[in-house]
Amino acid sequence: MEYINKNNAAGGKKMIYPIMDPYGSNCYLIIDKKVILVDSGANSGTIKRINELTTHVDLLINTHCHYDHIANDLSIKGIGAKIAAHVLDASPMERADDLYVNAGLFGAACPKIMVDQKLKDRDVIELEKTKLQIIHTPGHTKGSICIYEPGSRSLFSGDTIFTDGIGRTDFAGGNLNELKNSVEELLKLRVDTLYPGHGPSGTGEDIKRVYNLFFGVKI
Repeated sequence: MEYINKNNAAGGKKMIYPIMDPYGSNCYLIIDKKVILVDSGANSGTIKRINELTTHVDLLINTHCHYDHIANDLSIKGIGAKIAAHVLDASPMERADDLYVNAGLFGAACPKIMVDQKLKDRDVIELEKTKLQIIHTPGHTKGSICIYEPGSRSLFSGDTIFTDGIGRTDFAGGNLNELKNSVEELLKLRVDTLYPGHGPSGTGEDIKRVYNLFFGVKI
């Protein structure tokens, strides 16, 4: 995919590069004064594309601990990135818990991934002019997060919600009621662009539509 220019709140420019991993998971490179990667994917082709776009990554933010989103973490760490994840998902990453990481679904074993920055709800990550707000959205995993950039009203939703569905809750750490509550929190945001962990990008209207479809509540 080609890059997308987004105006931030201060009137500057940042670049958002969506990168689709061959496993079907989406990664997003955000280039401002600092370079942020949202999820690392699980295929070497993803690393190649990242290397084409930037010479370094300052921080890799994992939206959750599943293998198809974190398998390349150590490769990204190797080019100088710090690794961030919610404190509840950092633990299974650090102990290489294949059950929670779901590595077996991909015929793999998860390496131990030490998390440098353990995130909590409402943490703010600054890229100079761009500020990323961390929203804890449990349901797909205990420590799933979404990342909101208020300047461009962009939401990186991981596997919490997609343009055509919600994240699975039948894996270890999943909970449908928690996921419903998490999506309700996202409905409070003004979202112009939705960047999900799988599938095409969308808008805030997709969040409303999917919520109505899966939870039978009209808003």
